[in-house]
Amino acid sequence: MSSTSDKIKGHTNEAIGKAKQSIGGAVGSDKLVVEGKMQELKGDTQKAIGSVKDKAAEAVNNASSSGTTDVVKGYANEAAGKIKQTVGRVTGSTETEAEGIAQEAKGDAQKAVGDIKRSAGG
Repeated sequence: MSSTSDKIKGHTNEAIGKAKQSIGGAVGSDKLVVEGKMQELKGDTQKAIGSVKDKAAEAVNNASSSGTTDVVKGYANEAAGKIKQTVGRVTGSTETEAEGIAQEAKGDAQKAVGDIKRSAGG
């Protein structure tokens, strides 16, 4: 059942439960009051389940989106690192070359993290 269906059924059960409680109180039926309270609680539970499903779907979407961002940033860092390495070699700067190696490694790590997030997200 979808989160929307859970919420709709929850609101329906909650309303019917409250009506049963009112009618049971008016006619003096303790049984109807108890049934109404149970149905109201069932509705509260269904609404809560719908909300939890929404939050879970949101978390999955966020993780997947975040994973794609990490992968893109990883490719950018990897490319920038390779450029720095080349510039370092051409200019004879071992420091720039080392920075490039580090940045390329950072990019590789970002891509791996992004891939993990995307696979966990869907």
